[in-house]
Amino acid sequence: MFKKVERQALYVWLYSMKWKKKLQHYGTIYYSSPKMKYVMLYVNTSRLADVKKELTTKKYVKRISLAHRKELDEHYDLADVRKAEKFTEGGEE
Repeated sequence: MFKKVERQALYVWLYSMKWKKKLQHYGTIYYSSPKMKYVMLYVNTSRLADVKKELTTKKYVKRISLAHRKELDEHYDLADVRKAEKFTEGGEE
């Protein structure tokens, strides 16, 4: 049976985009921006510390940061939003 693997997104800023292909070894490249010279890389959470430590030693990596998507609440209740809008408008129906 399929088992869900938790992954974390890393933003890796590079000095040159010619090193982008080397990053495929560490995880899945989801997005790359040639203009801003960064790559969004998905890595298994179990390997995250090792990959981040190894990438910081590379000469072509400028900096690394983690994505904050896991910290965001993705569950919204539409009824609560409508109640909040009524109270901010000042009127009660």
